[in-house]
Amino acid sequence: MVRKLVLATLVSWLLSRAGLAQAPELPGWKLVWSDEFNYTGHPDPAKWGYEEGYVRHNELQYYTVNRLENARVDGSSLLIELRKETPESFLPTSINDEWHRYTAASLNTRNTASWTYGRFEIRARMPQGKGTWPAIWFLSPLRTPNVPGPPQPRGPDGREVQGPPRGPGSGESSQGEIDLMEAWGSRANRTAVHIHGTKGRTPSKTVAVDDMYAKFQLYAVEWYPDHMDFFLDNDKILTYNKDPELGWSFDHPMYLIMNIACGGPDEPAPDDANLPQIMTVDYVRVYQK
Repeated sequence: MVRKLVLATLVSWLLSRAGLAQAPELPGWKLVWSDEFNYTGHPDPAKWGYEEGYVRHNELQYYTVNRLENARVDGSSLLIELRKETPESFLPTSINDEWHRYTAASLNTRNTASWTYGRFEIRARMPQGKGTWPAIWFLSPLRTPNVPGPPQPRGPDGREVQGPPRGPGSGESSQGEIDLMEAWGSRANRTAVHIHGTKGRTPSKTVAVDDMYAKFQLYAVEWYPDHMDFFLDNDKILTYNKDPELGWSFDHPMYLIMNIACGGPDEPAPDDANLPQIMTVDYVRVYQK
């Protein structure tokens, strides 16, 4: 019995090491953090935390914590799921329940890991359809997103009430934000990069994708002290150079967020018949020089 237990432990350890080996080293870079999602159940709590509630932009989804229906690992991938709930399956918490019966997850590394500079790779497949707003992005731990409370009722014309501005004087936060990937379901097969925290214009790029729903794409950014290079698969799609005119808010640690929002200021409510929708993440890898 003892021998079998030791053997089982050894096999488990070897399998875990084999899983770690799936993250390759890159010339000139050292792997410093990764999740290959080669386990099952809840996302690893040593690596991932959650946002909770109705967080920003007066979106329709309630972000849940440690709820497998919204965030789970299936042995090879992380699944973040946007769902349409029923009163029987989820206790409504909104003051406007006829609009807010959607749940999703927003995973982040705010309390577990943050980095200054490096190469960040996320290989993922996106949810599809009107109303979905998936994102992969970075914030400073010093910049806590506003939590304005329960969403306000929509107006008679169905339009959303706008939330408070993100920065002082209706501007952007001086702590900055890197949006590695944003996609809106009503704009099929298009992905966008946005860099917030600059003066004046927001450096950005929107590109067409062959098929971001059935195929995995590699979203990557190489962040240096004086510039950032953004990649979709092997193609460089944007370079942002440190510019005295625009400013630079990117010399401090930032943490990773992955989420699916529902609706919001730039996206209509979803077609419930097309839900649930899932963001499938194959891996997350962080390299540094």
